[in-house]
Amino acid sequence: RGRMATTGIWKVEKRLDHVIDYVINPEKTMKDGDYQELHKLDGYEKLNYETEEECFVSSLNCSTHRPYKDMMLTKELYGKKSGILGYHAFQSFKEGEITPTQAHLIGVKLAEEIWGDRFEVIVSTHTNCKHIHNHFVVNSVSFVDGKKFNSCRKSTALLRSLNDRICEEHGLSFLEEKETPNKHINFKYYLGYDNYSTRTK
Repeated sequence: RGRMATTGIWKVEKRLDHVIDYVINPEKTMKDGDYQELHKLDGYEKLNYETEEECFVSSLNCSTHRPYKDMMLTKELYGKKSGILGYHAFQSFKEGEITPTQAHLIGVKLAEEIWGDRFEVIVSTHTNCKHIHNHFVVNSVSFVDGKKFNSCRKSTALLRSLNDRICEEHGLSFLEEKETPNKHINFKYYLGYDNYSTRTK
């Protein structure tokens, strides 16, 4: 039995360009012929992103053709080229439950909701294995005001919560959080904090 839809995120402290190259690798993101259906799915026309014709690669607030350069220009503009360079996140789906096109649209929706108003993001869908999954590369520096994304338990909890909600809306399986008295591992506890996922510093 395949896994439920899950998410995760970790920091990138060096070679952001290598992470981007891995995420957008054409051998992993090649479309399988059903990508034209992307335009027919509910919500497509409302999304603000570019999609390459051959691969499941989209961008928010930067170019799909030169995302690393765009992200570095933002860092240079605000004088923040050191420290954490970006964040690499994933969204994995249950085997056999979703098509690559549907997975990509859902990935873009998730990225729009959690990062789209402040950060440059690359969204890619890897189709070269049994479990279709999305990758996200997020610039650590906001193009809006130069503040950095604060990846913490609160933002991780919101990422999980948004993933669960979007998957539920599309009739997909997701991993339900179990209640626990230990607030340090109870993500629902962190969702009770102020409602801004990208608290900056």
